[in-house]
Amino acid sequence: MKSFAIIGLGLFGSQLAMDLFNEGHNVLVIDNDENIIEKIADRVSKAVTVDAKNREALSQLGIQKYDCVIVCTSNDLASSVIITMNLKALKVQKIICKVRDETDKEVLETLGASMCIVPEHVAAMKLSKKLTADNVVDFTQLSEGHSIMEIEVPPSWTGKTILELNVRSQYGLNIIAIRRNESLCVELTPSFTLEEGDILILIGSNKNLSKLQKLK
Repeated sequence: MKSFAIIGLGLFGSQLAMDLFNEGHNVLVIDNDENIIEKIADRVSKAVTVDAKNREALSQLGIQKYDCVIVCTSNDLASSVIITMNLKALKVQKIICKVRDETDKEVLETLGASMCIVPEHVAAMKLSKKLTADNVVDFTQLSEGHSIMEIEVPPSWTGKTILELNVRSQYGLNIIAIRRNESLCVELTPSFTLEEGDILILIGSNKNLSKLQKLK
């Protein structure tokens, strides 16, 4: 179980908090709107009405003890800047900021944010992959040039082993897991044989992943 603190409870922050809590994690949510806090209080581990721009208030909550803090105040860059600076001063290990655009991303990463995300860009990329490649199940961008992709096993790969396919050498990709029915196989041996209906979870460059989508 990991611990997360989410600051700012708009639609994105609230949904993220509830999803993480439902997955069994310890989730603290912070917002300066008491009505919002009351609505979500019984759906997370702890909900507090606090102005996150107040460094002392964050310290008293023990924010520095959380594995990751997600700042979801993207509509107010000034607030995001102050909150990020407070978190850095309190030595929070990992800070993720929701941002509006690349300009805000550059500002907050300069201040020390571990990662900045533009949810609309992520959602658009996932939808684009699903619309243009029928065999893509899911797609998660890790950086500018690398991603994790879940893809249905190509028919030409059915019945072949991991060793025979040699995906790392042939395609420059790594298979990190295979989803079969309701099971997730992560300990993959060279003799593991692919079956029809398997979902491959691969990591690699976007360029190499795109090539894989064209396989039949």
